[in-house]
Amino acid sequence: MNYIGMDIHKQFTVAVVKDEQGNKLAQLKFINTEESFKNFLQDYKPEETKIVIESTCVWEYIYEILEKNKYEVKLANPSRTRAIAEARIKTDSVDASTLADLLRANLVAESYIPPKEIRRMREITRERRTFVKQNTQIKNKIHAILIKRGIKLEYATLCDKALTWIKQKFPEEKIIMHYLDLLEFQKKKLEEINKIITEKSNNDNNAKLLMTIPGIGSTRAIDLVAEIGEIKRFISSDKLCSYAGLVPSIHQSGNTLRFGGLIKQSCKTLKTTLIEASWNIVRTKEQNHLQEFYIKIARKKGKQKAICATARKLCCVVYVMLEKQKEFRYL
Repeated sequence: MNYIGMDIHKQFTVAVVKDEQGNKLAQLKFINTEESFKNFLQDYKPEETKIVIESTCVWEYIYEILEKNKYEVKLANPSRTRAIAEARIKTDSVDASTLADLLRANLVAESYIPPKEIRRMREITRERRTFVKQNTQIKNKIHAILIKRGIKLEYATLCDKALTWIKQKFPEEKIIMHYLDLLEFQKKKLEEINKIITEKSNNDNNAKLLMTIPGIGSTRAIDLVAEIGEIKRFISSDKLCSYAGLVPSIHQSGNTLRFGGLIKQSCKTLKTTLIEASWNIVRTKEQNHLQEFYIKIARKKGKQKAICATARKLCCVVYVMLEKQKEFRYL
């Protein structure tokens, strides 16, 4: 069996090949093109070769090349793999040779590789989140300029009517006009993304299931589907909650057990999505047990702790719905 560790950079890759005894068979540096990878791998049959790559900004492109050529590929979690390397191989750098040794010893701390469809779905949902964030930033800039100019806005927020009022009232303000044009462009692109998301949610069975939850629309549903991926990779709802970062950190010393704040190592996008979805649920007019749960906790511990607790409960509900393929009303 051949074990190949690949140290991937933006423009090039360094690959090291080792045998089962740890002897270095080859080392090569080549540019990140499909042809270069094929040339390097032509001497190594897929059934006799295992490959490990690190999760970097270009891992998907490399993975798809290797996957297309039928190679078994593991995606190494950078932080966890580095910790293992320091403990077992006594090195502070995870290079191609170290990755090959970890693969040979079956010590690679793997990251989840979603199916291609889920990866593309994540690209769309995360791009939408970026557009929404940019829109907010542009509106904040417009608002700051208005304050600086001493212009009093006749509207409470920068809604469409307010933006039209600004455009008609202050056409000579070139900087404001620039931001308004930019906001209009962003708005059109966001509408295009929303159409794609709506279409995908209407054609995805899991998204349609999640839309049976009061307050959850197509955007939130497809966000959850994309970030969770395959539900079967979680053996329980607690594992999904931990992945989302909605469980407390635990500190134990002897017989003393202390619970701290929410764990930091998590999928932050999923955590944000669950919290945003929880706010939608508690604000909807349609009464449900999640809403009642939030109100009960909020009375005792306040809104912030209540929404985090509701997000965790929602996470458990989502797990059961996807795992058992049941609509919300049947739970």
